[in-house]
Amino acid sequence: METAQLDFKRQPSRLGDLIPSMSMTDGGLIVLGINDDRTIHGCALDQRVQDQITRAARDVGVDVQLKQIEVDGVPIVVVAVPEVRERIVTTTDGRLLRRVGSDTTPLVGDALGRFVHERLQAPAEEASLQAFDPAAFDLGLINQALAQEGRPPAEASSVMRALIDLDLAIPQVPPADPKVLLAAPLVFGKEPKAFVQGASVQLIRRVGVGPGAGPTEDREEMSEPIPRLLDRTLAFVTRHTKKYQAVVGSRRIVVPEYPETVLREALLNAFAHRDYGLHGMTVDVTIWDDRIEIRSPGGLPGPITLTNMREEHYSRNRRIMRSLKVLGLVEEFGEGVDRMFDEMEARLMDPPVITASATSVVVTLHNRFVVSVEEQAWLGLLGHMKLTALERRALALARREGSVTKRRLKTVLPSEANIDVVLRGAVAKGLLVRAGQAGGARYELSDEVVMRAGATGVEAQTRKRQMLLDEVRRRGSLSTAEGAQLLDEDPAIVRHLLNDLVSAAELVARGQTRARRYFPA
Repeated sequence: METAQLDFKRQPSRLGDLIPSMSMTDGGLIVLGINDDRTIHGCALDQRVQDQITRAARDVGVDVQLKQIEVDGVPIVVVAVPEVRERIVTTTDGRLLRRVGSDTTPLVGDALGRFVHERLQAPAEEASLQAFDPAAFDLGLINQALAQEGRPPAEASSVMRALIDLDLAIPQVPPADPKVLLAAPLVFGKEPKAFVQGASVQLIRRVGVGPGAGPTEDREEMSEPIPRLLDRTLAFVTRHTKKYQAVVGSRRIVVPEYPETVLREALLNAFAHRDYGLHGMTVDVTIWDDRIEIRSPGGLPGPITLTNMREEHYSRNRRIMRSLKVLGLVEEFGEGVDRMFDEMEARLMDPPVITASATSVVVTLHNRFVVSVEEQAWLGLLGHMKLTALERRALALARREGSVTKRRLKTVLPSEANIDVVLRGAVAKGLLVRAGQAGGARYELSDEVVMRAGATGVEAQTRKRQMLLDEVRRRGSLSTAEGAQLLDEDPAIVRHLLNDLVSAAELVARGQTRARRYFPA
């Protein structure tokens, strides 16, 4: 499978775009002698092949390495392309290219200007500390990172050696001392603000939803190494947001107001990708009644735009990101934004809203969702299944009402949704099963879904029908609106439940539309 760092070619042709694009991304490998269908064709590193490769690399000023290996006795050639930083590599006709997935893509407009500016300027994390004091570093965190890399623990006297091993300090020609980079105290310093003015987070809980600042309920400022800053910021958010209790079958599940995975990714992005060269500016986290806003200093980095951020990745602070990956806080570079959108969709919440200016990036998370918290918890039990947002809503409805029909889904899903596609997809994935034919077809939860997550929604519907029946008998009659108020439920659902009781000969309906009332049979 081709990626941003791996490409297959049958012959050493058309390397004039591939070599510069890889050098301007993360570097990578070009494997020669592989057909488009990924079968082995073979390519020997003879003089002709070597000349073609070195000429393509020399024309764009990139030093590549070549090696011939054999696969099942067939020779292929591997070309290692280095990442090039602090200068720009273009094609021979002047285009600046980058790898996005397996594609080679040109940079244009504002993204091109920002990329060139950042590539030619060393980021703030590369600056060297004026003085080095081992006591200023968190030895526990450093040893945690060393352990992840299989290295022996450091002592206070060997902190410098540990920072060199972690790529946060650079050895110099003796007798000069090693150069400790600014990234080191940002990740491992006990108080990063002592090294970078503004290397902290401002946490605010405001009452209301704005506009305007609104009354402040709580405020805190923290300056700690990024891993501890993340934990303390999450703790502050947890104190000032809701936690819901949901009972699914025999399980009691705690559902936070905002998915913790999304909060972690948004905060890590703010701490790791911010521009530390903007002295005095802090990361600001503001909690409102209806949303959380996370503001990070600095505009979008390099080639990143609001439209490509889910496909493209670029690290303004590469050393910081590497350290966070070593510590297990970052899984794969470039996947954080996707994970945020996927997790919000899994809870059927509004997607993150990301805005950017020349001086800041703001991520806004709203606490709106389209199904109940209990249904969110139930859907969470199906997390292993690849579900679309529309399929999740269809499943929640089928659980709530016992089954769904095309007509019922049209009243619930967005008008632009293709109901047939949703139902076909849910059936093909084994989520729903069809009962009945043509116009009378209904769709019920599959046995696999019931087995994995239960079908307590059906039991809940039975309880709700009984509550409605008891209320009709107590009052003598009941309208849909009165039933909706009794159950705190959508009137369309209550009407469906009342009509079920009519079909079961438990109730009798009299009157039309809004004037209809239900009486004991």
